[in-house]
Amino acid sequence: MVAGVFASCADHDDPQLAPIDTTQVKITATVKDEPNSSWMSVSEEMTISVSDIEMTAPKGVVLRTVSLVANNGLSTYLIDDKPFSGQPMEFKVPLVGKQGRLNFSLRGNLIKKDSRDAEVIIADNIQKIVFSETPEFECDGRLSVSVKGISSTGEEYSRSFDVTSTDRFSIAVPQNELYWQPTSGTAPTIEVTLSGAATSLSPNTTFDNKVTNVAIGHSSGDGSTVKMTIPNTPGSLSAEKLQMYVRTSYYGTWENITIEPYNLTNVFDIVER
Repeated sequence: MVAGVFASCADHDDPQLAPIDTTQVKITATVKDEPNSSWMSVSEEMTISVSDIEMTAPKGVVLRTVSLVANNGLSTYLIDDKPFSGQPMEFKVPLVGKQGRLNFSLRGNLIKKDSRDAEVIIADNIQKIVFSETPEFECDGRLSVSVKGISSTGEEYSRSFDVTSTDRFSIAVPQNELYWQPTSGTAPTIEVTLSGAATSLSPNTTFDNKVTNVAIGHSSGDGSTVKMTIPNTPGSLSAEKLQMYVRTSYYGTWENITIEPYNLTNVFDIVER
């Protein structure tokens, strides 16, 4: 429920008429905006819906219309004005030509016989950021893999290599570098150490970014390095169902708009190939 904040505003009616006393007017409504995202692009459309509108006012005061108004920091302009019938309202707002940081407000327009028209604010501070295009964020995960093993005859195996994500969802560890076959005896197990790292970027913006945390395991609270002993059999690492969690933060200014830090978590499945 959004309670009204009130301000009277005379229009072009006869200035000799007394204004409606908006201090005695109260309007409440349920206001929703979609999509409820951090920002949008000029190619999108937003919807502001208003329902459950209730007004308490002196006798004779009528809510004639509800207006949607936008302010871009430089000017205030009318988006749409709809007659009030007591039914829910829906304002569709194409964002083409509305780039920047916008503040939308819903205003009730009041009339009363022998009085000047007045205006009350039903809901304010519906803030949206509109960019020329939707910001893109990319993250590459990297694993440093260390493998050690010893056969039943004492033969030792030691190998280190790096692998990088080839898509946004997985990091593939090559089986031919992970597992080994001793020249003599058997090697039933190997000791594997995985250390995670990552890089991030926003290719179509000027936002700064940084990787704030890397974790390997089954939750984002695990450490950035894991050490385990697994069977020296292809498929054993995949069977652990490990994931790498990368938290990134984007911040700074783009298109003259400074954003609060925007945090993302990227999750990579650690698999074999």
